[in-house]
Amino acid sequence: MKRLIDTLPGVFMSVDEVTDTLSHMWDTEAGAEGGRMDFRASQMNLILHFGLETSAAEALEQFNTAIVFAQKYPCRLVVLCPYSESDSEVKFEGKLFSQCYIGKHLRDVCCCEALILGYSPEQSDFLENQVSIWLESDLPIYHWLHRVPAERISKHYLGFFKRCRRVLYDGSVEGDVYDLIEWPDPDRVIDLTKARSLPLRQHLGQFISRFSPSELVDGLQTLNFRYSKSMRRMAMQLMGWHKTALSKCFDRPADIDSVILSLEPLSADDHDCCLRIDWQFADAEKTLKLDYNRSRKSGIIRTNLSSGQLEHPLHVEPLSAEAVLGEALFFG
Repeated sequence: MKRLIDTLPGVFMSVDEVTDTLSHMWDTEAGAEGGRMDFRASQMNLILHFGLETSAAEALEQFNTAIVFAQKYPCRLVVLCPYSESDSEVKFEGKLFSQCYIGKHLRDVCCCEALILGYSPEQSDFLENQVSIWLESDLPIYHWLHRVPAERISKHYLGFFKRCRRVLYDGSVEGDVYDLIEWPDPDRVIDLTKARSLPLRQHLGQFISRFSPSELVDGLQTLNFRYSKSMRRMAMQLMGWHKTALSKCFDRPADIDSVILSLEPLSADDHDCCLRIDWQFADAEKTLKLDYNRSRKSGIIRTNLSSGQLEHPLHVEPLSAEAVLGEALFFG
């Protein structure tokens, strides 16, 4: 079976060779006299950290997302690929990927690099030291986790995360297990599902902004979120967003706690990628409902509030994978 490090592009070399090669890789002829290529000035360090359960296809997909992201936001990309127990005799192994991209205009050139580290799980305690050598000093560090077991995070990596500006993971992949980790700074830990929900949040926000705050919350009793299996984490993110936004509509923000928030799966007969939100009021005639289908990129909002009945169709274009990454990194 192929190791994760074998599935990613790049040239194999020793860990020391990676460091030595980087020290002069971007030098130009002018650079020999002190200059370097202006178009590869990094803005950040991005660590892409795989767990053993990551498939080859997933690893390549996440790697390509990071590379496309780096074309817009130049960064030092460090990729961590653990070995299985059968490969544990190899403690550390390096691989280097570099490429330059030309945009629409010849002057639009961006060069990026990926430093790929294969490591034995037994070396986890020494991983921070090796990664630190490869990072660009004085630049912010962002750490993207993919299928890294929660128990390994708690045991080995929490100390390093104190140095990171953001720690990212995908709740639609990891489920709820990361919610139980005692993160050093939970506000810096971002679920990519939150960023992925941005287009739908924008459509909802623009629609409900036409109503007065009192019209939205007077008599509001329940917010019910129903979801297909793959949409559970997005439903959770939208529930949190509703609570935060609607608390500002009450005279006293704490009154949002009187509203019941419920989360439940849709029946098995419903197609995947569906989400339904139902605002329920003391006045049974008063309603606000959203039906959304992510795979069709469409939805509809139906309301019957004091201003009358409305039906508002939605076309929700999802963010690209690299845009989701950028949203999570910069805006949380």
